[in-house]
Amino acid sequence: MATKKRCTALVVDVSPSMHPHLGPVGDHLSRVVQNRILNAKIDEFALIVFGSDETNNDVHTEGLDAAAASGERDYEEEYRNIAVKVPMGCCSSECAEVVASLRGMVGSAPSDYLEALVVASDMLVNHHRGGAFLRRIMLVTDLRTPCEADDDFIGDIARGMRAVDMQLTVAVVRGEESEDETTRIQEEDTVMANRETLQRLCDLLIEPSDKGPVPVTNRSCIEDHAAALQAAQVKTTKPTTTFRGDLEFTPWMSLKVWVYKKVSEAKPPAMKMYSDAADEAAGDDPTVGRERVFRSYADPDAPVDVAPEMMISAYPYGPANIPIQDEVKELIAAKNDKGMKIFGFTSLDQVPHWMGMDEPRVLVPWPTKDGSLAAGMAASAGATDREHRKATEAMSAMARAMQCKGQAALVRAVWTQNSDKVSFGALTPHITKEGDFLLFVPLPFAEDMYSNDFKPLPVPGCKASAQLGANAKAKLVPTDEQRAAAAALVDSLDGSGPDPWECLNPSLTRTHALIAARATNELAAPPASASGSGPDAAAVLLASPFTGVPAMALPAGGSLAKPGAREAASAFRLACGGLKLTEPKTGWKRKRAGTEALSAHREEPEEGVAAEGADDDDAAVPDASARRPRREDGEAARREPEAAPAAQPDSPRGDEDAWTVVVKEEPVSQVTMDLPTQVLPVEMEPANIAVPTQVEAPKPAEDDEFFDDMD
Repeated sequence: MATKKRCTALVVDVSPSMHPHLGPVGDHLSRVVQNRILNAKIDEFALIVFGSDETNNDVHTEGLDAAAASGERDYEEEYRNIAVKVPMGCCSSECAEVVASLRGMVGSAPSDYLEALVVASDMLVNHHRGGAFLRRIMLVTDLRTPCEADDDFIGDIARGMRAVDMQLTVAVVRGEESEDETTRIQEEDTVMANRETLQRLCDLLIEPSDKGPVPVTNRSCIEDHAAALQAAQVKTTKPTTTFRGDLEFTPWMSLKVWVYKKVSEAKPPAMKMYSDAADEAAGDDPTVGRERVFRSYADPDAPVDVAPEMMISAYPYGPANIPIQDEVKELIAAKNDKGMKIFGFTSLDQVPHWMGMDEPRVLVPWPTKDGSLAAGMAASAGATDREHRKATEAMSAMARAMQCKGQAALVRAVWTQNSDKVSFGALTPHITKEGDFLLFVPLPFAEDMYSNDFKPLPVPGCKASAQLGANAKAKLVPTDEQRAAAAALVDSLDGSGPDPWECLNPSLTRTHALIAARATNELAAPPASASGSGPDAAAVLLASPFTGVPAMALPAGGSLAKPGAREAASAFRLACGGLKLTEPKTGWKRKRAGTEALSAHREEPEEGVAAEGADDDDAAVPDASARRPRREDGEAARREPEAAPAAQPDSPRGDEDAWTVVVKEEPVSQVTMDLPTQVLPVEMEPANIAVPTQVEAPKPAEDDEFFDDMD
């Protein structure tokens, strides 16, 4: 079985060419340590920097001690400018803080990555704490410092690392190119030469040994710094089979397969309840237990506790409850035999990926005994070489035939014996250079499908669009200008966004960052806010959760969009009339005949001009009387009774939006009085009550947003 514990040596180049990148590198490496604290707290880390102004490592000290013991006076010091900042130990918050402070460890000495690898290998080989473990080295450098490479020296390093199955991951940082052409060419040649040297070392580490081929998860490689550091932050999960058995084509022919989960949603760590009153220093257990109590309120005045054995499960069936005993439920439950059976084929177009109901699974041929051991299983779980070869050839032939004909196999699957859950899905073929396999995609039953009726969007030039009115056509049918602007926006954003499945989950990343910050400071501020829209929305997936730390995977401009994306987005917005796709929430608004609904904020009319479409309530405002014509005696002229507003039709016209809510208003009879008085309805007119000279405008009713969905 594969061991879970890992000991990782973080080897970072701090020479002058790496100074601009030490901040982001420290940020991401710190998050690697924090991820292990949450998910694998038994893992251990060490931090080694090379190109530093100080020298502090065991290999250098041992050389000095040996030279002093032998009396060698002309000893030339080796492994200089390499310092161990964090010795190998269990991952902790203190270790993460030191790693995050890389920007304060800058050095001015030249860097030698081969000597740094020797120091890291010596540390891992001589580390024996906690029994067996996996050894890892992560080297972060820009490869811009020349390094003398000796084939014999590289061979010695490879033999020492292969002896303990050590893995090397080189994260190459992309730096800015020099403006001087001569300097730029020299830097490119240096980077290429150093990359070839490290590639030779990686090739020696992945060669098959007497133990067999190197597992895929333990192979050394050279990657881009963003991909390597991001992959190190992902929680590693041991692959476990969910099904081992036969894929049955007919009762007389079957194929032995192993089934693995392809995708599974990652969730943040679960929180637990603790007591603040517990004194952990005194040995008190801070965990809190929960007890469930069931109580019957048949008599509200005297509730009675009910024991669990006195309760029974029941199904609601109309006004009654149908009790079902546990024994009866087990008897009527369906018990199906474990297995996968193909009962037909259909076109690949009939099983699109968006119909997937559950987590997809990968079907691979039954491996050999060595393959089972490499997968972390027992060797006895594997098949013989002959059976493995037959299963591999059969699956490859089936996958290639299905791909050639564009067919998918319909499968009925039961993953465990005597299970009442039956999975119905499709097997789709996948051809790769590593091998051919089938992918199981769960499909929905009739009860799982939703049927939704949406408002149709007519295509320009079709018969449906010609039958629409002017207003409806303006809302539903795009113009040629809008279509051209949308096409330009799509072209400008084509290929500029990251693939979500290759990026970290921003929610998990920010949660982990908050936990790490609160671990050292209970009053730590929340992480930096991640926001973005339009062409910059993709930057949220790659943004750093720490305030003031730039994202590594973004270019200098801070956006993944092409240069013309912002202009294309602005042109599309203008073509759509400002892109006001939804009306603002303004509460309940009345609609008069021949006029639009009142706006949320009424504009101030010009002096001497009455507000268009103003309500009768505006007459109560004192300023309104100043705009009325005055009589010769100085009193305001009488207002003629206004005609009652026309009632709105019961149904919208053909050119109106079918979803517009029209509210009818009943006519209100009014009487007029000389100012200083107020216009009131007849039924509300008070008797023998003096009206004040100035009446404040009635305050609008508080908007409770009850009718917002009807706007």
